Amino acid sequence: MVMIMKIKRLLIILLLSVLTFFITSCDYVITLNPPETTTLETSLYPTALNGTYTFEDSNYLDFPEYVSPTYSLTDVSAYNDVLLATQDYIRHANIEVYTTLSEEQFAFPWSNVPTEVEVATSQGSGFIFKEDDISYYAITNYHVINPNGYNAKYEVKAYGDKYYTEATVIAGDEDLDLAVIKFDKLYREDITIVNIEARLFYSFTPGELVMAVGNPLNLDNNVTFGEFISMESIDNVDYDVIHHNASIHEGSSGGALVDVDGNLLGVNAWGANSVDSESFAIPNYIVYIFLKNNGILD
Repeated sequence: MVMIMKIKRLLIILLLSVLTFFITSCDYVITLNPPETTTLETSLYPTALNGTYTFEDSNYLDFPEYVSPTYSLTDVSAYNDVLLATQDYIRHANIEVYTTLSEEQFAFPWSNVPTEVEVATSQGSGFIFKEDDISYYAITNYHVINPNGYNAKYEVKAYGDKYYTEATVIAGDEDLDLAVIKFDKLYREDITIVNIEARLFYSFTPGELVMAVGNPLNLDNNVTFGEFISMESIDNVDYDVIHHNASIHEGSSGGALVDVDGNLLGVNAWGANSVDSESFAIPNYIVYIFLKNNGILD
């Protein structure tokens, strides 16, 4: 039975990976319902010391296992419908982040008036996790919006947008490699919000299916499939990160990593150029603590 389930899962991942590659802009009309899960004990939430939330990697070992009704589906068609619905849902929450860096320069040694000159641009991904009456709020990586000492202009392109619109960075942490950007809702209607709390302080199960959404290699709102492998320690990062094998490439940074139901597992940040299985993401509990410490969440 276990072997049959593994084979079924691998076949579905292969099928959807092919569909994703060739149909990166198709829409589905399936409605994604939030999963039914047990309530997490409040004692597992971190406590604030002098107004600041902290986390130790060893705390992860105390997280309970997450249980979703989707895991118990035995009908391949029903399971496939959930995957397609989740794929569509997270694509509608994905954004492209475009950063332009510039500085004032004098055109000639004798000039008295400086001119703003573009020195660099960068492009990455992000995802919408919150909204109010006039604005959307999105998470991305700090290295996507890092001004590096220059004047920075930020623009975003949300799902369905033809043009970039202006955005503002309202929080950032270079050590955590996380940032929050804010932009006006304007005319946008076909937007979804990633649930960042449903999988919060639950463990990740080795082998569980994951989806990565982003804008790699100029592919807008692209979704790839893979599995959670383990929690790992990597160089230059002060916390354990998620190791998974959903393919990410240049432009994927800041995109969401979600579970089968579309709940946030982490923020994709690092990947190996030569090995697709070497993908790493910032875990959701680090994201949550960052948002709490910056007053983004109540």
